[in-house]
Amino acid sequence: MIETNVALKFEELKRSFDLTFQEPLIERGLEPVHLLIVRIGTAKFALKVADIAGLARAQTIVPIPMNGSGLLGLAGLKGRMVAVYSLAVMIGYPGLNTEQDRWMVLCRAEKEIALAFTSVTETMMVPRTELSPVSPGSPPHASDAIGTGASQVWLLNVGSIAQSIVQHAAEQASAQRR
Repeated sequence: MIETNVALKFEELKRSFDLTFQEPLIERGLEPVHLLIVRIGTAKFALKVADIAGLARAQTIVPIPMNGSGLLGLAGLKGRMVAVYSLAVMIGYPGLNTEQDRWMVLCRAEKEIALAFTSVTETMMVPRTELSPVSPGSPPHASDAIGTGASQVWLLNVGSIAQSIVQHAAEQASAQRR
């Protein structure tokens, strides 16, 4: 009886192993990158879904007076307070934001920071090989570009944006202590 169970298990493992060679291989560089396409005014940008801890409709944001920092204010989200920053200001294009920010993403690296923008247009899976390096004229925090010409969309690095916010806040706090 034990020999039969071992033989069955062996056959099952062998079959499973053999089947793995029948599945198509994902070539290096072709593994897809999951992107969230967002709009600021009329311009589209991409964010890696892996860099985002959550997506939410912009709630009531209580303004905090801070000159030039991009901080819109504080909002309650999932039972905690988050600092909401304008994505347009953080990438150096405050003039793009011609409409009210209706959506925000929580940064995975800094969960107490949210980035606000006009709308979500779509999600897409793009092979890594379709990402192009940034070129002169790209916005700050752009890591790659998708597409070319008029259809080009900048891929923004959410972690880099969050890091710059944290660094700016630390510099302001240090300056106030002096």
